[in-house]
Amino acid sequence: MSWLCALSSLAILSFFLCAYFTARVLIRPVPPSPADSPERYGLPYEPVQFHSRDGLRLDGWWIPAPQLTKRTVVICHGREGSRERELPHAQTLHAAGFNVLMFDFRAHGRSEGQHVTFGMYEKDDLLGALDFLAERGILQVGVLGFSLGATTAIIAAAISDRIAAIVAEGTVVRLKRTLARRLRRYSVPFPLGWLLAAWALALAAAITRGRMDQTDAIRWIEHIRAPILLIHGTHDDLISATEITELAARCSSQVVVWQVEGAAHHQAAQVASEAFRQRMVAWFDQYLSREA
Repeated sequence: MSWLCALSSLAILSFFLCAYFTARVLIRPVPPSPADSPERYGLPYEPVQFHSRDGLRLDGWWIPAPQLTKRTVVICHGREGSRERELPHAQTLHAAGFNVLMFDFRAHGRSEGQHVTFGMYEKDDLLGALDFLAERGILQVGVLGFSLGATTAIIAAAISDRIAAIVAEGTVVRLKRTLARRLRRYSVPFPLGWLLAAWALALAAAITRGRMDQTDAIRWIEHIRAPILLIHGTHDDLISATEITELAARCSSQVVVWQVEGAAHHQAAQVASEAFRQRMVAWFDQYLSREA
């Protein structure tokens, strides 16, 4: 029996080591995406810095519209990169007559921060962006968010009424379930992956001193008043169509779900580029006021 106890202890120790390693991978900082600049897209821009609500320095670009306006869209990137990845969307929005603010979330790109927290503290980054724009006289904005950025937009919109419209692709409805599906990519069976994800998120929350289990979009969606366009790829193996449908059903504001056939996670713009541009611009054009 002693060998059985030893084997059981080894298995338990191995599990918790895996959970700790997974937690560390989840929250580690993300380096900048490949070097790029609005200048390469023919966009005028101003490098800017501002602070999150909890005091971190964030790095970004202010891209003014061709004509003077307060119609502004904030672009929130995903977990796997920094703001450079979303420059094509800035080009589209600028051509449509919007100001654009792009910035790196904490622990991404060139911004300060030690940990990625999947919206728990990133909401303070987006709220800091809203404060920065308020200092420029812009009190209502649209938010274009991808994955982490989409979830953060929903959380921030539940807190602040300065967000007037949201376009969200790849929203993380339930973080634990999404992580378990990601582990399945590495041949971890879903039941074991779910258990590993639960412990990894608990350890990550302990390291970052916050409730990472509170970042599920499903917890916040019913509290937002901003109209939201939810975009989901039918080949997204991290978030299911059923979850997006449930998320939309919980929303108390105007909501439209667009399922992009054949698109994986955060790939809708690549698969349906022209339709994506048209829907995105039309959504912000409809809900952001047309003041001079």
